[in-house]
Amino acid sequence: MLVSGFMIPYDKVLKCEASNTVREVLNLLTDWHVSCLVVALDDKPTGIITTTDMCWCYHNGVSLDSQVGDIMPWTAGLKKIESTVDRDTAAKFFEKNKVHHAVVVDGNNKPVGLISSLDIATEVAKDARAWPWNRHEDGKIHAVVSR
Repeated sequence: MLVSGFMIPYDKVLKCEASNTVREVLNLLTDWHVSCLVVALDDKPTGIITTTDMCWCYHNGVSLDSQVGDIMPWTAGLKKIESTVDRDTAAKFFEKNKVHHAVVVDGNNKPVGLISSLDIATEVAKDARAWPWNRHEDGKIHAVVSR
């Protein structure tokens, strides 16, 4: 299964701006029950702010009125992955970069979605439930043909 088959489309991704406060980001994260927001400028991603970053803010006494842009240098930054990458390669990318979220881009580096480590785990679980049949790249289950 390719990343493009299970990503969250970019137009559905929650976003904030570097000028938003930590308080505003916390409210969005908790109100929408999500683990990250894409920090965007003119709808172009410039970073990802996560619940882990918010824990870092709390631990380091960062004011709730601080702007997200002020804490961005301490976050993991923006990681991108191409939409044509398969699930297992995406998992290796996450492990290598020690991140849980990535913006999905097309061949022209245009953002088309967002994936998380939970999305990958969900896809693995779907494959496990599909056995003994195969799930194809379209996400549908097809019977295994013996030869």
